[in-house]
Amino acid sequence: MKRALKNLTTVAFGLALSAPVVGCTGDGGGTAGRQPFRDAWQVAVDLPFVHTNPDDGTAEIFDITVGGRLNNDNFANRGDVIVDFNGPTDRILVELRRFTLTTSSETAQDDFRNLTLWAFTSSLGRPQDQDVEDDCATSGWQNGCEIRVYFDGLSQLQRSGADIRVTLPSDYRQKINVVTEDNVADDDYFNRGNVCISNLFASADVEAQSGNIWVSLASDTTPAPKCSQDQIDACENWTVQDANMNEVPAPWASECDCIAVGGGEFGRLDIENRDDNASNITVDVPEGLWASLRAENRGDGQMSNGEFCEADITVPAVEFEPTGNDFPWQAFGNAAYPGEPAIRGAGFSVQAISNACAPVARTEDPDEFVGVGNGKEQESTEQGNVVIGTGTITASCNELIP
Repeated sequence: MKRALKNLTTVAFGLALSAPVVGCTGDGGGTAGRQPFRDAWQVAVDLPFVHTNPDDGTAEIFDITVGGRLNNDNFANRGDVIVDFNGPTDRILVELRRFTLTTSSETAQDDFRNLTLWAFTSSLGRPQDQDVEDDCATSGWQNGCEIRVYFDGLSQLQRSGADIRVTLPSDYRQKINVVTEDNVADDDYFNRGNVCISNLFASADVEAQSGNIWVSLASDTTPAPKCSQDQIDACENWTVQDANMNEVPAPWASECDCIAVGGGEFGRLDIENRDDNASNITVDVPEGLWASLRAENRGDGQMSNGEFCEADITVPAVEFEPTGNDFPWQAFGNAAYPGEPAIRGAGFSVQAISNACAPVARTEDPDEFVGVGNGKEQESTEQGNVVIGTGTITASCNELIP
């Protein structure tokens, strides 16, 4: 047993060049050469986001990508990604906070002028080469739009990028993809790409490098977000006739409305960092949600020197599986299983996986810059601990990623 441990309003990003630029304020050697600079959050777009057909309720937007890795020497945000599902109905807000590492605030502004939002449904390429109908910022938000960072130059500077903050309506029930990586081209300034998603009532894929990750599900999340509440209620209260023609409970039987009519697609949250990187991952799951849960660290050699990262599931009344819970870095169980004939292991799927357990050096803020040649003085902490619980996240994303 595992222990419980089209009325479009677009704000042109290029107009916000007078925003304050924050650089290193300590002497630490930074003032004598290159140092990090970061501007304030700036609105890139504030647009209608009509994601369901008002006539029949079918989804019109069911796939969104936020952030991305370097592609053709461009399009990498290399920073934090925040997604909040607490915005107004049928509206999307995208903000960028640009950063670079250079020698002065003047050259930082030059870099910032070249960093803009890229929001298209087409293949990655220069904005001026895209079809205007694929431009979500000018032609209206549409399915499959990618929110990326574009550098207007021959190739993106290795030490530049932007944090991305997206605010979506709370009733979006489809899918989002979040992809980011670290800004670690300079050994003196390891700025990790953290991810925070709040009030999620949808499916999400999250891929990071060695940034820390927080995801909180909405308090009223259901096992199958795409199904209507009426369909959910019907499945939870489904009955069948036994041999004596008596009505007996059969929650989530295969013929219930959500599975038979709604397609049977349960919600899914997949979190994993790339390669052999280490991330602390925290997921907040509401009590009473039927869910299949896996928390795991897949790093090699964790028992060397008797040290290891821990994976815990602390959701109330979780039932741990007889396999998959053999080590402190594995936890696999089910929460609020409704009983037969519901398929054990179904429900809302949450998988949170770190691929290493290791110390990670990081400098999150320009003011924490240790100075040129002093990179070994960056604060380093063990990462790779994974927890899926209830009430595990009490701060907002803007507090977790200031």
